[in-house]
Amino acid sequence: MELTVVRGQATPEELEAIKTAVARCLARKAGAEGARWADPGRFLRGPLTAGGEWRLSGWAG
Repeated sequence: MELTVVRGQATPEELEAIKTAVARCLARKAGAEGARWADPGRFLRGPLTAGGEWRLSGWAG
């Protein structure tokens, strides 16, 4: 990961601390999204829409 200082004078230690913090946040987010496959709630049906499409589906047959 490469960082560029736009304004100010950051030390190499400060840049490394920012780089580590950003990398940890990205890894935590990737880990949280990667665990969604194990969520049993993903098999549940979502809510019905309020538009009335379910009523019209009975006329299709």
